[in-house]
Amino acid sequence: MEKLWCWRCKTEVPMLNEEEFAVATKLYRTGFATGTCNMTREERFKDVLDYYFELTGVRPTECNSIMHHRIKQYGPPCENCSKPYRTPKASFCAACGHKRPIKITSTLYNTPQIKQKWWKKLKILNRAG
Repeated sequence: MEKLWCWRCKTEVPMLNEEEFAVATKLYRTGFATGTCNMTREERFKDVLDYYFELTGVRPTECNSIMHHRIKQYGPPCENCSKPYRTPKASFCAACGHKRPIKITSTLYNTPQIKQKWWKKLKILNRAG
């Protein structure tokens, strides 16, 4: 567990690591599987809400928010405001608008091999024949 800025909640919240998130996901799915239509959301997802409270000391008001509070979903901290990027691949910070610096690597030696699409291979074969 680690406290990070959540752009949905607009505040710093406890985020779950992968092991904690796996347990929370299992409890969340169990709530869907065992719940009935006449149950409230708090009754149906009581186990996951209690688990999050035991880990963090924070009682969430919405069980769906727990599924968004996962460290892996967010990117590294912004160089300008230190809040995390929305995703690991984000090109700018949603909090301050800072553009993420592009890492330039030498294309002479580090060119990845791009696999040709199967349908492009058929086009080449059709032209030859």
